[in-house]
Amino acid sequence: MNVTVKTNCESFKNELEEAVRAFAPYLLLCEDGTVVTADLYVDDGRAKTSVFAEGYQSVSGEYPLDASWSELYRKRSLKRFLKRDLYDFLSAMTGVKLSYGSLTGIRPTKLFYELTDEGKDPEKELVDYFRVSPSKTELLSEIVASQKGIIGAETEKADWFVNIPFCPSRCHYCSFLSEVIRPKKSNLPAYVDALVRDIKCVPAVKPRRAIYVGGGTPTSLSAEQLDVVLAAIDAKGEEFTVEAGRPETLTEQKVAVLKARGVTRVSVNPQTFKQETLDIIGRRHTVEDIFNAYRLVRSAGDFDVNMDFITMLPGESFDDFKHSMEVAVDLSPENITIHSLSIKRGSIFAETKYDNFSDGLAQRMSDHARNVLEKAGYRPYYIYRQKNTSGRLENVGYAKPGKVCKYNVDIMEETHDIYASGAGAISKRIFGNGRIERLAEVKEIKGYLERIDEMIEKKIEFFRD
Repeated sequence: MNVTVKTNCESFKNELEEAVRAFAPYLLLCEDGTVVTADLYVDDGRAKTSVFAEGYQSVSGEYPLDASWSELYRKRSLKRFLKRDLYDFLSAMTGVKLSYGSLTGIRPTKLFYELTDEGKDPEKELVDYFRVSPSKTELLSEIVASQKGIIGAETEKADWFVNIPFCPSRCHYCSFLSEVIRPKKSNLPAYVDALVRDIKCVPAVKPRRAIYVGGGTPTSLSAEQLDVVLAAIDAKGEEFTVEAGRPETLTEQKVAVLKARGVTRVSVNPQTFKQETLDIIGRRHTVEDIFNAYRLVRSAGDFDVNMDFITMLPGESFDDFKHSMEVAVDLSPENITIHSLSIKRGSIFAETKYDNFSDGLAQRMSDHARNVLEKAGYRPYYIYRQKNTSGRLENVGYAKPGKVCKYNVDIMEETHDIYASGAGAISKRIFGNGRIERLAEVKEIKGYLERIDEMIEKKIEFFRD
């Protein structure tokens, strides 16, 4: 069914439309669709909501407002009232209940912490008010428990992020602006030179807490280039992650560089252990390459290893996904991350209109991963959600005891400044009371190279006290 949203609260309209998008494919936003009106009125210390559409039972609510509330909390509460009642209306309209209820944001644990700070029982509020399923509420509670002692610790320190947007080929689900390496035409040598300058301009205002080198595939660099970049970072014993997501890019020489430069955590990302799927999604490596890369990293010793997997890849059955989980548990990496396939704008899947709607299969895969991993001793420790996933499910990182990745917690919960370098990298300053400032570097590699001096000047000014 096509619907359009009308509201007297224009500042909330984007989030109200996100609530509609969460019901796809049952509901689709369309300008000439059925009009759903979601209005909010404030009068005499009370907020009143009204949600209706012709031919459907309306939903309305009345909520007391406390004069002592701050302007920020008042606005947050009004938005919650209207979104929840719109969700109830849409759920009745479609006969569909979403596992995350009226939540549409990227960071559901942030709401858990907000409710705790407000003196409320977050688990009760999530289920009773926000309509989150008991299972997902339990998941959020487990994640918050795993973050104890890590979230908000060492806020006098900052995290570092370095982006290397180069890959051996383009995966069909990827929307990142990464350059496929072509030996005779690559911007890679010039990019390494500019990136090193970018890294070295980072002000020594705060000591480092954790380092994360992502992409792209950082191990697409030659061993010599990788060594130059990691030497510029100059690790001093911090948690230090380097993504080696494409296993065919790892060599003994590169692993030796990682070890010599103080890397502590490496991501070797299978996505699946089914060869036919790897071929379909454009990975251009074999299942055996994954095992070889994993053995290579393990043989070097002392690295924590993360492995990523994706639910709902094309052609994958529940049994295919179950097999991947069995193999992953047998390999026993310190971290396993389960992603829900998101159809992102700019990806090949989006361009070819791949339909990832599953009518329950995505949820079944997600639940299976959680059950299997928790039985194997892993615990969920961070979560984020993306648009255009089947069932609007989540991405969850699981860790063995004592093996939580601090950087992942910090970036998802937005608790620490981030000094970011490289094309498309985003630096952050956290000021408290919900105030966060961001500085984004030029996304396109060509533009980044042309404007590197400008980027460096802006970053120095951005972090100036």
